[in-house]
Amino acid sequence: MSIDYGALNSHLAEYNALSNKPQHTKYDERRMAYLQTAISALKAGASIDDVLESARRYDAKQYGLTIDPSPTARAVEARGWQSLVEKRDMVEGNLLSHIGTYSGLGYFVPTEFFPQVFSAMAAHDVLFDEDACTVIKTKNGRVTTVPLIGDIENVATVVGEAGTQTSTDISATGQAILTAYSYKTPRFVASLESFQDVDESLSVVKLFKKFTADRLARGIAKDLVTGSGSSRPLGLIPSLTALSISSVTASGSAGNTGGAETGATTLGSADFAAALENLDEAYVQSPKCAWLMNRKTLVTVSSIINKFGNNLNLVQWVDGEPFIFGVPVRICPSMDNIGVSNVPVVLGDLSYWCTRLVIDEKSGIQVYTEADSLIEYGKIGMSCFMRADGELLYKDTSSPAPFTYIRNHS
Repeated sequence: MSIDYGALNSHLAEYNALSNKPQHTKYDERRMAYLQTAISALKAGASIDDVLESARRYDAKQYGLTIDPSPTARAVEARGWQSLVEKRDMVEGNLLSHIGTYSGLGYFVPTEFFPQVFSAMAAHDVLFDEDACTVIKTKNGRVTTVPLIGDIENVATVVGEAGTQTSTDISATGQAILTAYSYKTPRFVASLESFQDVDESLSVVKLFKKFTADRLARGIAKDLVTGSGSSRPLGLIPSLTALSISSVTASGSAGNTGGAETGATTLGSADFAAALENLDEAYVQSPKCAWLMNRKTLVTVSSIINKFGNNLNLVQWVDGEPFIFGVPVRICPSMDNIGVSNVPVVLGDLSYWCTRLVIDEKSGIQVYTEADSLIEYGKIGMSCFMRADGELLYKDTSSPAPFTYIRNHS
């Protein structure tokens, strides 16, 4: 049973305030009677919408009124958008030219369509996903600091029965600073005609929400991986190179195939083994430890053969998910392909990467009516905004780094 505690607490507070009044008016008495009923219903699992609808019908019955059922949220959304927007840029054109002839169907059979849309898709990098890394959501964009410590230099020691103890401070402290960079999708313009002719199951607002969410995820996540730090986040890979994190220079797949491949254009099992050896065991055991690479690199590595022409099986598939040396592989489309001086592979504990997303009343869909060539032509512009940042949660360079990477040599 799900209880709406927000509504319940609000009703209880109002009831307590009324009950403490020294004298009650007729309105107070009626209101308290409603609140008692509403509180009981909410405790039983009713939604606040159900409670309000019941009260609405009761009041109407008292005055002999007949009312229509309250519209569903879906209907309200559809009516609001139908009265608001028209997609003129996505030209509807001459409808009759698209219908064709009814001679095979009969003149009274309407033309239908499949009520879904299939759009071209592109994957986004995993640094936008809560299950892959550390994600902080805030309601404002003020500078946020994350405290960091490093203390591997200090270890427990044997103390004699009468031995003395000394005070030792934490070896290293610091902080990661998270700001908020603004991202927006390109403007989308809609018109009333096309909106009215879209089936209820495929509304313009649903379509807009779908592709704008995808645009934001792809744009923000790319900067979280490769951003330069100039008017955008400093991405994971530039952060690692700026700190001179220990890396592996690829030797290539020649050791596996027996061929003449070099580390400039190939990767071999020895490169992945060296990277895994570079990472401290404490990070390897983390549930968010993973290899990062794009899909093309994964396919290339999966195709490495041994000296007998058989697949090396460096990549193992478990329930459809790829693993290398027991560590899962996460796909990052923004990462380099295998190539001269590129960084095609990162290995690390992704909980040490923090992505900040600002979720407030200014985030989400914004509507424009006053931009040039919009309202005077009966058109409405829409765009979607979000603010985000990312930061590596590692500053104590005297401690083992939570990441390493493989670079092709030049």
